Amino acid sequence: MRLRKALFKTSLLATVMVLSVALSAAAQTSTMQAPPLPSEQVANLARLRDAALTSDYAWRLVAHLTENIGPRLSGSLQAEAAVGYVAEELRRLGLEVKLQEVMVPHWVRGEEKAELTTYPGQAAGTVQKVVLTALGNSAATPAAGLTADVVVVNNFDELTALGRDQVAGRIVLFNVKFDKRMASAGRGGAAYGEAVVYRGRGPQQAAMLGAAAALVRSVGGADYRLPHTGAGARAGIPAAAITAEDADLIAHLTQQGPVVMRLVLTPQTLPDVLSHNVIADLKGSEHGASAGAGVR
Repeated sequence: MRLRKALFKTSLLATVMVLSVALSAAAQTSTMQAPPLPSEQVANLARLRDAALTSDYAWRLVAHLTENIGPRLSGSLQAEAAVGYVAEELRRLGLEVKLQEVMVPHWVRGEEKAELTTYPGQAAGTVQKVVLTALGNSAATPAAGLTADVVVVNNFDELTALGRDQVAGRIVLFNVKFDKRMASAGRGGAAYGEAVVYRGRGPQQAAMLGAAAALVRSVGGADYRLPHTGAGARAGIPAAAITAEDADLIAHLTQQGPVVMRLVLTPQTLPDVLSHNVIADLKGSEHGASAGAGVR
């Protein structure tokens, strides 16, 4: 009985852990049809599903991880605080918990700011602020920043068509819009996948043509001048996500004439630091069987 109750709550906790993972894993599908599950297992899964839909347990834990502890980048103090929080919650549910030492990368964002210093119709003595945040794996600008012309492309073909002569030494903006209609039709994952490829590969493709830096339009349907970031492939150049509104602004201005941006990004890759995998073991009360769970 104790095993069933603990498994019930632990399954809800597992939902939280899936939601709070920092890096998303690609979903894998199988072409083979899975054998039918035993009826008792199907009934237990239905109980867990129904409990997850009626209980606020998972939401409360997610809220604590995201609001009280906050962003949990690899190697950060918040990431280690989350390790302690999850381990203690598992202990509270009656599991045997141990922390497995592991060295993890430690990347910090540093300073992030940008402004348009030259653009058509500019009022004398003014600049326009651009809201952005660095992509994971971004290189840094010089401490004082870099200043360069901005070129805007809507896809990789347009970047290729520009060629090295029109890209080298410039800041490339990938202004690829998230397909809100596709998302509203229930295909949010597909819409995200079409746009996020530019965040993943864009900086690398721009760097191959000599770009000084790369910017990507934030991927997703929520605007309100909030940047949405994620990891990009290492490209050796500064890279950041800018808000949808700022992407539209720059695209409109570049249609009228030259646009120059001053960009400051100072992320650092520090030495790896010690962190922990959380390993929990639930012992059965009748036959000593166990159900293990590992959390990173």
